[in-house]
Amino acid sequence: METRIVDVEKFKVKGYALKGPLSEIPGKWDVLNAEIAKQGVVAEESFGLCLSMKDGDIHYIAGIKSHLAEGFPDTEEALVSGGKFMVGKVDGGVSAIRTAFNAIMKTDGIQLRNSFSFERYLHPEGSNGYDIEVWLPIE
Repeated sequence: METRIVDVEKFKVKGYALKGPLSEIPGKWDVLNAEIAKQGVVAEESFGLCLSMKDGDIHYIAGIKSHLAEGFPDTEEALVSGGKFMVGKVDGGVSAIRTAFNAIMKTDGIQLRNSFSFERYLHPEGSNGYDIEVWLPIE
């Protein structure tokens, strides 16, 4: 997998949170996408933040940048700290996200730092699909 290192400023993500099994993540994306359509928001990127994972349950947010989600009901917000991330493009769709994270975590010479890892979905206005990237915080 091709990777790159990106240094970003901190940013906030707001969206629909899950504290439960991974199998419930798609439902949160359904809620987010419905609200985006209802509000008429144009978001060229969205994020799946993994806030924590314990005993098979995840605390996860399916969201967009906070300033775009003003007025969305019943949301949760998280701050993604600025700094370096190792980024890898996911080949194979949503089902390949875990494999992509596992692959970049095995990269020699990286040291993880305390921040959220996340998936980033790129869907430019007018496009019919989206690309997926995984972002892993590194020193």
